[in-house]
Formats: sequence, structure tokens, C-alpha cells
Amino acid sequence: MIACPNCKRENEDTYRYCLGCGGVLPQPEEEKKEVEEDAPKACVSCGTDIPPNFKFCGACGTPVAGELSVGLATTTDPSISETAMVKGSAATFSDESVIGHLIVIKPDGSEGAKIPISGEVILGRSSEYEVLKNDPFLSPKHASITPVGNEFLVKDLSSLNGVFLRIKGEVELRHKDQIRVGQELLEFHDLSQVDPISAPAIDDTQGAGSKGPAWGRLGLVAGPDVESRGFVLDSDEILVGREIGKILFREDGFVSGKHAKISHSDGAFFLKDLGSSNGTYLRMKTEQRISRGDLVLMGQQLFRLDV
Repeated sequence: MIACPNCKRENEDTYRYCLGCGGVLPQPEEEKKEVEEDAPKACVSCGTDIPPNFKFCGACGTPVAGELSVGLATTTDPSISETAMVKGSAATFSDESVIGHLIVIKPDGSEGAKIPISGEVILGRSSEYEVLKNDPFLSPKHASITPVGNEFLVKDLSSLNGVFLRIKGEVELRHKDQIRVGQELLEFHDLSQVDPISAPAIDDTQGAGSKGPAWGRLGLVAGPDVESRGFVLDSDEILVGREIGKILFREDGFVSGKHAKISHSDGAFFLKDLGSSNGTYLRMKTEQRISRGDLVLMGQQLFRLDV
């Protein structure tokens, strides 16, 4: 284990960035030079810091400058097609039927296993992929991903814990939508659709209860149909974060200082990520199309689509 020099949190030996504060971790002597040379780069589109081993920005999907052409002029292997070479990560595969990959993103942001996509791929604990077999939060057959034209269709196969997509910009929230912020699972409730709890009518006595301007509620989900804590949404904008906001998760190192915002206007509700390091995710209720650079969260696994 490596102890972070900033916050003293212990991290796995393979991690380069601290899970607690995001600082660079001490490395063995032979790796220090590589870490210094491969400092995070700012995305040319949105300015987000991109870890050195990423080929795409995790926030907007923009390729890192120069990554897509690596090896194009030097390879002499006739088994690798020119098309595969241009696609970057697919350049290491000679099978021309592979048209994309799901890349596992480790907790410290580095890349892990790659799952090739050439047709429908079934993801889950009972799949052929070793990286998924020991995740207890994955259903045996959790989700599928299928190429459709230039995009890919993700489908939840009635999994227990669902499939979450990283949001881009501002999205509309609906009653009982589930949100992942850091390691927290939250469920949104539109209070206009929540039936009040009332006792059987015996006489004309009115039931007591707190009254206020609240329009929504966030429940902290502790298990299927179990909420351990509730947060009232009673102002036009509610900030969620680790340090700034009305709803705080101070012990969650995966939550940014100011992470996300929930708001309402004209009877509609909205969720927006505020440039957080690890993103904000919304559970799919229907099949969804994704494209290059999109991030998908299921169980304890985070995937990035690489095409």
C-alpha cells in the first residue's frame, strides 16, 4: 500500500493518484521519471485535466492531441488494416471485425482491461470476461451493448442494480430517477407525485405534519426499496458536493468539492454536473445510444467506450 503524503490515505500499490485527495502518489525510482514526464494534460475542448494514460477526455470525449495517429507511419505489419490503425486503441488487434472496445477505468482513473465489441456483447458476472466475475453488484446477465450504425445501443437486462450513464450538460430529472454521485446512490422524488400518508378517518380531526415550500426530495439509497436518509429540496437550486452545497458527503473522496446541482423551473426538474472530477451518473430507464468517449457505470465497474 502507498500512503498519500497529503491526506495520509492508503492506496493500492498500482495507483498513481490518491483516491482521497487526487494528489500524485510516490512512485518507485524507476517510475518517477515517467510520472513527471506524463503529467495530466488539459483537454483542448473543455479544459478538464486528462490523466496521462487516457486517450480521450473523460468529461467531453475529445481525443488527446496526437493519440489517434500513433503508429500510423511506422507499422509494417500487413495483418493490421489501415482502418484499424487510424482508430487508435484498435490498432493492436488484427481482427477487423472488432469495431470498438469497452475499457475498464480503475478507481484511480487509469485504464484496465479492454472488452472488444464486434457484435452484441453480454456483460455480467456470468460472462466470459474475467474482470467482471468477482463483482458482487453485477447481475449474472447485467447489460448488453450492440453496435448500431455509428453508435452503440446499451440495454439493461433487468439487472438488480441498474446501468448508469455519465450525464453531459444539463438533463431533465423525473420522479424516482436514480443518481450516482461519487459512491453515493440517490433517488429523486417529485413531491407532487408522492402520496401523503394518512391515518384512517375516525372523526374530523386533521392529521399533523410539517408544511413548507419543498418541491422535491433526495433519498440516500441503502438497498432495494430502502432509504437511510432524506434531503429536502426547497430552494430554486440545490448544490451537492463534498465541501460546498446544501447536501454534503464529506467522507466520500470521489465527490468533488462542488459536484452537481439540482434545480426546478416551471414544474420541471434538472440535474447538472458542475465540472466534477468523477462525473454525475443517471440510471437508465430505457435503452440508450452511446458514442465514443461516453462513460457507463454498472456494479463497481466503470467503462469508457473507445471506437
